[in-house]
Amino acid sequence: MKEKLMMACLMVYAGIAESIEKLTSDERGASDMVAVIVLIVIIIAAALIFRTQLIGAVNAIFQQLTDFIGG
Repeated sequence: MKEKLMMACLMVYAGIAESIEKLTSDERGASDMVAVIVLIVIIIAAALIFRTQLIGAVNAIFQQLTDFIGG
């Protein structure tokens, strides 16, 4: 019985060690995360650069919408 318990513990340990090795060696997610962060930074920079134009465009759209609804 003791041998079976030891074998089961070793198999669990080996499985955990293999899972940790896969987790630490897999770098696919890291590059995806960097790409998402770069895109977010670009979008924020573009919004800051064109802030006044964006505000003007949104105000114009809402003004047209208000005029259309108001009659």
